[in-house]
Order: sequence, then C-alpha cells, then structure tokens
Amino acid sequence: MARKSDLSLKKQPRQARSVATVTAIVEAATYILSRGGLTNFTSNKVAERAGVNVASFYQYFPNKEALLFHIIQRTWEVQLERLEPILMDGNVTPARRLRAFIRELMMVEAAETELRRGMRAASVELRETPEFKALFARGTALFHNFLANALRWREPDSIGFIVEATAILITSFTERASDEERSKDYLLRQADFLADLLIVRFGLT
Repeated sequence: MARKSDLSLKKQPRQARSVATVTAIVEAATYILSRGGLTNFTSNKVAERAGVNVASFYQYFPNKEALLFHIIQRTWEVQLERLEPILMDGNVTPARRLRAFIRELMMVEAAETELRRGMRAASVELRETPEFKALFARGTALFHNFLANALRWREPDSIGFIVEATAILITSFTERASDEERSKDYLLRQADFLADLLIVRFGLT
C-alpha cells in the first residue's frame, strides 16, 4: 500500500443524505476489513459494498488510506471513552484502577477479533504518517500519565523506561486476545495474572 500524506476527509458530511453516504462507506469498509484484512480493501470494493459509486467515495475520502485512518480513529475514540474513566477515577486506588484497566482492555481487544486484526495490519501501513503518530500519542498518553503519577516517588530515575516497557507488555498480552479464540473467563484470568505481577512489582496499593 503506497503511503499517502493526506488522511483527512475532503469535507464533512452535513446533510442527512451525505451523512448516510459516509456511514454506508464506513460500514462497508469495516465489513471488508473485518473479513479480509487489507487483501480485498480497495476503493471499488468498498463503494460496491456500500451501494454507492466510486465518485461518491472520493467525494469524501481522498484515498483508501484516509478511510482506514477514519475507522481506526473512530474505534480508538470509542475505546478511550471506555478506558479513560477507569484510569481517571481518583476515588479508586492505583492498584484497582490498573487491574480494571487491563481487564477492560482485554475485553475490548477480544471483541470483533477479525476487525482488530485488520486494524493492526492497517496500523502498520499508516504508522509513519504524522496523523497516525498524533493519534497514537493521544491514545497512549492517558495510560502513561496514570502510571507515571502512580510510580513517581518509587522509580524517579527510570520512570520513562518503566512506563514504556509496561505499556509494551500490556499491549502484547491484550493483542493476543484478538488472535486467539478464548472464553471471557480465560481472558479475565490472564488479565488478573498480569495485573497481579505488575501490582506486586510496583508495590501499588
């Protein structure tokens, strides 16, 4: 997939018909991405699935990369709406927040497994673009700030390394949830096991 620099919508849909067209395109693209990854992800196939002509596709999306980015952005925003309240709840101890965060992230990744795989493949294609880097930074800042604040007085000299290594570890665990067919109970046991390791290692309460 050739790298494109413009990942923004050409124009925002305003009228009901325009909104319906963009919605149909996004739903069609999500369907194709969740079943065939990037293999069959073309502008023509998306337009055909959406029931619109290709001209309508390019009326809103400059290229298929922009559509991929739109799907990833929308999915991550929904995910952050679920995760942010967990980490930001000052009435709950850091240990309980970390456990709840890992559990919820595991469930998020386990839902719509085929779509998650397609999104990861798309992320590889888009990760060098400025737009994706900005989206990724916004998505990870929440967890980084939480852990840095929780450990600030315990590991002041290596907090940056610890935050990065912990984020990689949690991501590796949770991404496996979209690669394996496992029961909810099994995934929650994995989440609790990882949470226990981190809570003990960091001395969180």
